[in-house]
Amino acid sequence: MPAVKKTGALAYRKLAAGSMVFFPSRGEVCFMAPDRLPSIFVSHGAPTLPIEPGVAAREFLAGLGMRYPDITAVLCISAHWNTPQPSVNAVMHPATIHDFSGFPSELYDIQYPAPGSPDLAQQVAGLITAEGIPCDKDTRRGFDHGAWVPLMLMYPDARFPVVQLSIQGHLDPARHLALGNAIAPLRTRGVLVIGSGGAVHPLGDPAVALGEGMPTDAWAVAFNNWLNHAVTAGDRESLVHYRERAPSAIHAQPYPDHFMPLFVALGAAGPAAKGTIIHQSWYWGNLGMGAYEFR
Repeated sequence: MPAVKKTGALAYRKLAAGSMVFFPSRGEVCFMAPDRLPSIFVSHGAPTLPIEPGVAAREFLAGLGMRYPDITAVLCISAHWNTPQPSVNAVMHPATIHDFSGFPSELYDIQYPAPGSPDLAQQVAGLITAEGIPCDKDTRRGFDHGAWVPLMLMYPDARFPVVQLSIQGHLDPARHLALGNAIAPLRTRGVLVIGSGGAVHPLGDPAVALGEGMPTDAWAVAFNNWLNHAVTAGDRESLVHYRERAPSAIHAQPYPDHFMPLFVALGAAGPAAKGTIIHQSWYWGNLGMGAYEFR
């Protein structure tokens, strides 16, 4: 068993040749396994999810961190940070952003005190710009609920550094796929790439009713089944053109900000990657809470 060096909140494994140096500005020589992590996509639901015991998606996320116990950091692509071009938050101590209104007061007291990592943010930006894609560094941005809702369930002790990468306002699947492809090397550096959005996310469609106890409509099930097939087949062509090819796409993703993190996670897994379904459930009727692992 390799020796483990603990520094602050992180544990690093000392490994043989081929390992990668990480966080050099801390003055440490830290080595990590060259094993390639998967990338994942999760549906984060409403901000209330962490305080709703018994909800299937909450219980799934609460156990998901045990599936990836030996990571060194998280890069989260959240549907709730939308910028004109890619941006990473290069902040040592990111604040917890309560980017919602009208919810129970206890939600506004939630803090997720995971450290940030300007070093990792610099690596992410470097990988993206090396592919000819401009990338900004934001030195003030904290964690929005698209990041802290799943992460506080997956890693409640907040021991891993977290960096966020924004989605872009053009909401172009192919360009988000390319963004994911640019950050693929992070998976050999112990960084867990998490896309956080919604597999079926009809918010914005006035014809769709959502709420506790509401039924799941046939159109939502049809879109979800199509998505499962395309993801597990690794059918990027169909996924990129989901608007034309998926049933009821206009209802399932009327404003597809919550779909873009899936393309980044898929791209980060490499050109031949296929997905595995790791969770399926419904929330508030037509919110599809699917989650996928890409390898």
